Amino acid sequence: MKSKLVIALLITGLLSIGAWSGHGQTSKPTSLKYEYAVIDDPTETLTHDEGVNTLNKFGAEGWEVVGVTSKAENYHTRLYLKRTIK
Repeated sequence: MKSKLVIALLITGLLSIGAWSGHGQTSKPTSLKYEYAVIDDPTETLTHDEGVNTLNKFGAEGWEVVGVTSKAENYHTRLYLKRTIK
């Protein structure tokens, strides 16, 4: 009697694990493709508030800053942007 209960619990446990591992899985995602842009830092070329508003517009369009460079004092800081292609 006790061994039948153990076997029943093991079977229930295995079925639960199998059901849980398949939960939420979908087909494999396709590889993502990105597009890039390089811009002068708008907080340097515009007023600070206008520059931040410009960056917020880029963010609303899905762009994110992934890199920043500055060559020298006479050059503007450059922002490297990336977003996924839909």
